[in-house]
Amino acid sequence: MPHPAPVPLERIRFGLRFKIIFALTLLNLIGTAVFAWSHYQTERANIFDGVQQRLEAAARALPDMLPDGYLDRATSEGAISEEEYRRIVDRLSAYCRDTGLIYLYSYTVVDGEFRTTSSNGTPDELRDDSFARYWETYDEPLLRKAWDDNLRQFGETSEDDQWGSVYFLFSPRKTAAGTRYIVGADIAISWLYARLDESLRRSILVGGASFVIVFLFSFYLGAAVSRKITRLAEYTRELSARDFQPVEDEVLRAEVASIPTANRDEIAQLAQSFMAMESRLNAYLKELTETTATKERLSNELRIAGDIQLSMLPQSFKAISRKRSSHQLDLHATVKPAKQAGGDLYDFFYLDNDHVFFAVGDVSDKGMPAALFMTVATTLLRGFASSALIERPDVILAKTNDRLEESNSMCQFVTLFAGIVHVRTGEVRFANGGHNRPYLCPRGGKPKQLPAVQGVALGVMPEMEFEVGTLQLAQGDTLFLYSDGVTEALNETQELYGEARLESVLEELAAGEASSAVWVDCVLEALDEFSAGCAQADDITILSLTFHRPDV
Repeated sequence: MPHPAPVPLERIRFGLRFKIIFALTLLNLIGTAVFAWSHYQTERANIFDGVQQRLEAAARALPDMLPDGYLDRATSEGAISEEEYRRIVDRLSAYCRDTGLIYLYSYTVVDGEFRTTSSNGTPDELRDDSFARYWETYDEPLLRKAWDDNLRQFGETSEDDQWGSVYFLFSPRKTAAGTRYIVGADIAISWLYARLDESLRRSILVGGASFVIVFLFSFYLGAAVSRKITRLAEYTRELSARDFQPVEDEVLRAEVASIPTANRDEIAQLAQSFMAMESRLNAYLKELTETTATKERLSNELRIAGDIQLSMLPQSFKAISRKRSSHQLDLHATVKPAKQAGGDLYDFFYLDNDHVFFAVGDVSDKGMPAALFMTVATTLLRGFASSALIERPDVILAKTNDRLEESNSMCQFVTLFAGIVHVRTGEVRFANGGHNRPYLCPRGGKPKQLPAVQGVALGVMPEMEFEVGTLQLAQGDTLFLYSDGVTEALNETQELYGEARLESVLEELAAGEASSAVWVDCVLEALDEFSAGCAQADDITILSLTFHRPDV
């Protein structure tokens, strides 16, 4: 049995190993970046939260460091003496030095302007006496927003001075007497960014180290996994290239076979399945080869048996159709088996110089059993048909029936139409054993089925009687015999060919002067056209006999 050529495999541009390592590296890189960024943001949020708490604590502490009622008095210019204000500056400056603040101050609003009511001074400002004075004006968008919305506001400035970046708080408040004011607190955060930069560097360092470790692990894992799968791919490629015959590469086979014993994972199961598949495929291919060889041998035997069977039927029509001075029979027949061997039959031969025996039969079932039964029936017909029975086709069928029934262990039967024609006069005597009634086709007329006569299929019961019928053939009349494979032929819609279509073809043929061979060929062509695309369901047998009298 020829095997199809294996399909060539496309070249793999990026192998499984590369894809695994690339995917793990990409995921590792993304994970490292996410970790570093998340760690940085968390650290920043924690630090700023601590700074905000320090500023809030300072804002709450400022009123406690002022004299009682100070903020209620500090509502106009000159309400606070310079000496009292200086004492407050010194007190707040000491607090800022102790807590690490740059500034701690308060404002009130008069006529829409922010006026300083308390403040500290930096060491340089105290030394230069340049600290903010009482009732100095100040304006800042967030300061005004805090006053208008009565909500605390945090902000950040980046000033080009000794303090660098500054983080501040504006917190609106009220005294017990209901006087509104805002406390402000500033703290330098240049150290904060230095700390964040150091945290970011640590995050990147840790992420980079983990990246290298995971990359090495990914490289090892990708190589380990991809090697197994690559070897499995090579194994299947070799298996396919050898039409699923055992792979000859012993090293490759050993590696694939060792995977299930060295591992307990899905790849091991896959390798085990491949090895089992190879064994089953080899067994299947061996069995298939043997089965195919057996089928081919049986097919050849059936073909030979079919040829032998057909060779038993008369193939030459010249002797039976030879022209004589006073008469001529034009006879032609064919069998078209549905399988390599069939069960239909036809036969014809001279009983004496003036009588020709002819018959058409159809054995039940198809194939070799029908062919064997058909051979027996044909042999018996030839044995019982003799010149002594030239007027008794019924006796010929009765004797054949009895002999078939005696050894019919398979309960088969054959329908059979047999006739004897007088070649000079055209008289026909016939008997019918359950077969399709033939058509009498007068030249130029319409075909008509022969009248029914008593008779059943042969081989069913012994001692059956058959009735004899007679008819007279005129010049140019044709007797058309056929099996049920003609009328029961099916088309694609499962429609039967039927007797009506057959009669139409026969009427067209009767209108001319076609030979019996043409009659047979035309009916076969009509059947082929009707059944185009459908498998032949039953054996087809046709026998056409035309009577000629040159003197008429």
